[in-house]
Amino acid sequence: MTKPLLQILRFIIFSFLGLSLLSCSINNKHTKPNTDKDPRIKNFNFNFYFLEANKQKILGNFEEALQNYQMALKIDETQASVYFEIAGILNLGRDYSGALKYAIKAVEIDKTKNKYYLLLLAVVYQNNNLFDDAIKTYNSILKLEPTNIYYYFELSDIFIKQNKPEEAIKILNKAEQHFGIVDYISLEKEKCYHLLKDNQSALKEIMKLSTAFPENQRFKTILAESYINVRDYSSAKKIFEELEKSEINEGIIYFSMADFYRLIKDYDKMFSLLELGFVKEDVEPEIKIKMTLSLLDNYGSDPFFITRIDKLLRILTSSYPENLTIRALNSDFFIFKEDYKSAQNEYNFILSRDKNKYEIWKQALYVDYLLFDMQSMYKRSKEATELYPNVLEFYRYYIISAYSTGQYNDVITAVDYASILSVSDQVLLIEFLNMQADSYHKLGQHHKSDSVFDLILYKDAENLGALNNYSYFLAIRNEKIEKALEMSTKLVELSGSIPNYLDTHAWVLFKNEEYDKALNYINMAIELDSTNAVYYEHKGDILYKAGDTEQALQNWISASEKGKGSDLLEQKIKQKKYIE
Repeated sequence: MTKPLLQILRFIIFSFLGLSLLSCSINNKHTKPNTDKDPRIKNFNFNFYFLEANKQKILGNFEEALQNYQMALKIDETQASVYFEIAGILNLGRDYSGALKYAIKAVEIDKTKNKYYLLLLAVVYQNNNLFDDAIKTYNSILKLEPTNIYYYFELSDIFIKQNKPEEAIKILNKAEQHFGIVDYISLEKEKCYHLLKDNQSALKEIMKLSTAFPENQRFKTILAESYINVRDYSSAKKIFEELEKSEINEGIIYFSMADFYRLIKDYDKMFSLLELGFVKEDVEPEIKIKMTLSLLDNYGSDPFFITRIDKLLRILTSSYPENLTIRALNSDFFIFKEDYKSAQNEYNFILSRDKNKYEIWKQALYVDYLLFDMQSMYKRSKEATELYPNVLEFYRYYIISAYSTGQYNDVITAVDYASILSVSDQVLLIEFLNMQADSYHKLGQHHKSDSVFDLILYKDAENLGALNNYSYFLAIRNEKIEKALEMSTKLVELSGSIPNYLDTHAWVLFKNEEYDKALNYINMAIELDSTNAVYYEHKGDILYKAGDTEQALQNWISASEKGKGSDLLEQKIKQKKYIE
């Protein structure tokens, strides 16, 4: 008998024990006549409490049921059924020692040899680790019902728990005498022989089973696996080769065969068999998924294996196009291969079907980030923050993508909310605030932009991003130039030779009409980065104000040749003068 079948039988029997009424009558008393009271009154009171207890038990009110059973016992202590019911409830409540007392009493009082009383007693003995007593009880049950295979397996399980597999084999042999050669008996005996490290006897059991059912492909497969256990690979291979010549009717056999060829390192044969197994509908997709994961774990670094695994995944996707676990496996595989666009397509599909898995959103946004697909990231992260409003990581994707795609109002709103979530992470909070300040600037809300920059510098007086942008924005607006100069000076002192910061300081000096100093810093920026069009345009502006119009024009032309400058650059060149 297979383990699932045993578990089902066990569940049915114990559900019956815990919840059903006994077959014996509650009126089957063995008390002496009571001359003081009318026996009909006693009978009525007993029935009242017993039936009320049964009702409460069915409703799941076990404490009330126990109280009523105890009241029934006070009226009549000779009813085995009451002891049985109390034992069952105590056993369900894991009061095994208490359950044992009542289960023993139920069997002692009962004169009908009720097998359900004995079954409960056997179970309670096991729960109290009294295995010898459980064995005796099951033997008593077997005398009552020798044709129930379940009891043989219960006995063999007890012997296995006691590390007595040889005793378990004896019981299974008795079962075989009653039922003949049956696969679940043979397989259980094989397991016992393996516990005894007697692999040859284990092999003989399966040989006997296969001989009894020569047409059964599954039994042949089990025999081949048994040969593998004793390292007789040639016999195993012979069986598998014979199976291949026939029409295999169980897809799982292909998986067993593939595992054998993996063992002997014939990987081409292994994958060929797996491909046949993957198209079989009788094999659960979960088995195929586990196999694919195992292959990736063990062989994911070899191009040959990657190509063949890729083929298995295509078969899986084709067979189960709506299976989201397989689509997620696909996406992970594409990420592994650095095929991020295909991974993104898989995540798009998964999220169109199921939006309730946090890990999928996380991975999908990470792929958007790897692709630098800000449009997709913006749309996806906005939806993710609505579904998971307290996940800071999603806000980071949302703020970055909203900023990159020019959705500045969204940046401002998102930073206000994310600031609460990131209060313990000042570095991230300042990163958010810098983007918020810049967004206010781009929307023309300069006073709000300045306020956010002031907040950043209050939290981190040496924040280079804030010092750079704040001073530059003030210079552009020709406001608070002294403050801008103080910040840009501090910026270059802290940052050293970073061209962008040198350009900012040069521009602030330019606005403060310190043209010689400005020219010195812009030349330093160009020396470090001679490809930036903005630097050349700024140098032209500085030279024009310093009175060198010819060199100013040459630098504006150079800026135009280097790339994109300001919107006024072409007018400066055309009119040959600086334009505010």
